[in-house]
Amino acid sequence: MSDQPARGRKDGAPEQARTRQPAGRGTDQDLGLKVAVRRLLWRMGCSTRIDVRLRGYVEGDPRGQAAYDFTDLDVLGIGFTPAGQLHTTFADCRTTKDKFVERMFWVRGVADFVAADDAYMVRSTPVPAVTRTLSSRLNVGVLAPDDLAALERTFATELDLSGPLAVLFDLGGVQTHLNNYDNADKKLDNLLDYLNFDYWVYDPYRNLSQLVARLADVVAVLDPQNRQHRALFYDCAWHYALAVARAVAFARSSRMGEVPTAVRTYVGGGELALREKAGLAQLLKHHGFPDVDNSVILPPYIDQLVELVNRFLVRPLELAEVMRYAEYLAVSEPNRVEASVGAAFGTHVRPIAAKLLADVCGFLVTAAGLRPEFRTAARARLVLDLTGGDPK
Repeated sequence: MSDQPARGRKDGAPEQARTRQPAGRGTDQDLGLKVAVRRLLWRMGCSTRIDVRLRGYVEGDPRGQAAYDFTDLDVLGIGFTPAGQLHTTFADCRTTKDKFVERMFWVRGVADFVAADDAYMVRSTPVPAVTRTLSSRLNVGVLAPDDLAALERTFATELDLSGPLAVLFDLGGVQTHLNNYDNADKKLDNLLDYLNFDYWVYDPYRNLSQLVARLADVVAVLDPQNRQHRALFYDCAWHYALAVARAVAFARSSRMGEVPTAVRTYVGGGELALREKAGLAQLLKHHGFPDVDNSVILPPYIDQLVELVNRFLVRPLELAEVMRYAEYLAVSEPNRVEASVGAAFGTHVRPIAAKLLADVCGFLVTAAGLRPEFRTAARARLVLDLTGGDPK
């Protein structure tokens, strides 16, 4: 937990200087377990994030502290049902040999905090019998080495995990991605801070506009010729695809027959919030601000966002692959693995999913005003070698 005072920030939330991760962040003793769980979740059809950090904001702390690091999620798995509903998995990975019972209750609490559908306590050594008794009561899976190996065998995959995709499951490759932004330009701190922390604690609907705004703030810094910046762009695409998937779930459950209305309602924070914003716009105009427009209510790219959500909405079976393709690009870029998605996923690549990810990348370039070469670079990596198709 950091005691550094917070700074003010444009969106009204307190801002704390991002603590740059020291070199070797990915060399922690639990990394091997985290990578093993990533491999298991990929066999299950999920996309993953390693070391998701949770931070909350507080008011009125006597020390002036505005942001607290709560904990981190060793591995977060993102999967989807056939209907396109999110299914999340949280895994706690430790090589320690004590406090099994206490940790079981901790895992249950964190899983509830992040609304995970499944939770696992993964250990590198045998576990006491009491943890297996608690497993059914707390609904927390226990995976000692034999359990992890046996569970992985039950999920056969036709993907070649020893080819270009192996970078996702190689300790050195994972460490390189985790450490990729250690020496990043300080002007990128707010964007990295947002991806590391705020994205996971904001109300999900806010991420559809916040991520675009954070990218727009660093347009002058991001260089499509810079490998580190391209990896960051793909990480942003992963986060944005997840935000779009949440909007898809909202539209499907609330206004499937009126998708534009559903998306506008979601992005605006709900029907009441939209009404309040419209009232604010009218009030500003009444008090001498005639140039106030709909951007006070909804972002200027809302029509393009409606179209993007609609493309995902009619292709629910592609959601998981969109996330996995973005994950592969983000990890492979700093590791200098140049194979396209088509080459990495082979005969099992899904052209529509690749096209949807290209759409996400293109949307971010347009909405945030990034250099168009980012779009070109993404399309080059999304070439589907087996079909000869380049998502356009």
